[in-house]
Amino acid sequence: MRELFEDADGVRIGQDAYQADFNERFWRIGPEGFWKLERMQSYDEGDFPSWLAFRRGEWDESLRLIEESRPEYAEYYGKIAEAGFRLRRVRIVERPLGPYIQWELNILHVKNGYGEDVAVLDAERVAPYEGKGPLPELCVLGDEAVYVVEYTPEGVPDGALVFTRPDVVAKARAFVRELYAAGEELGSYFPREIAHLEPPRAAAEGRV
Repeated sequence: MRELFEDADGVRIGQDAYQADFNERFWRIGPEGFWKLERMQSYDEGDFPSWLAFRRGEWDESLRLIEESRPEYAEYYGKIAEAGFRLRRVRIVERPLGPYIQWELNILHVKNGYGEDVAVLDAERVAPYEGKGPLPELCVLGDEAVYVVEYTPEGVPDGALVFTRPDVVAKARAFVRELYAAGEELGSYFPREIAHLEPPRAAAEGRV
């Protein structure tokens, strides 16, 4: 809901500055936790090995590489637990499911098992908030900052608007938390909706 930011002045930062700012704040998030809202139905994941295999149409290989990443996820989420905060993600899903969503939910299913709490919410449930366009992509870091993450038309990360005013951060966090509560836990969604699916056709054809 872009109205969250209408009376606030965000600072536009490029991708490198966004990554640096995000990383500098991340490990001091604190008890308010990390909240992420994903609305787009496809992103460019750069050189991530499983993504590249998916793009090549090698579905089984993409899933194998996800499984191969389990030790890294175990270490990463273990550090987050030691730091004393949690990660929560709302994944908006349009129907019919697109190839990217099927691929990403396989990754999120693994992450969910190591401590990233994921809730899935059908796009029709957020339609009342989208009269002025799709919901923004949001990352809320504790009570410090909220980023409206931006992408190119191809889904390549392209910096962000960063807001640090406490009331704006609190409103954004409350909004994502509301959507999270309205969604379904991935732990029940995945076996029912995703696990049995055939390889996505676009991936089998080597395109997304």
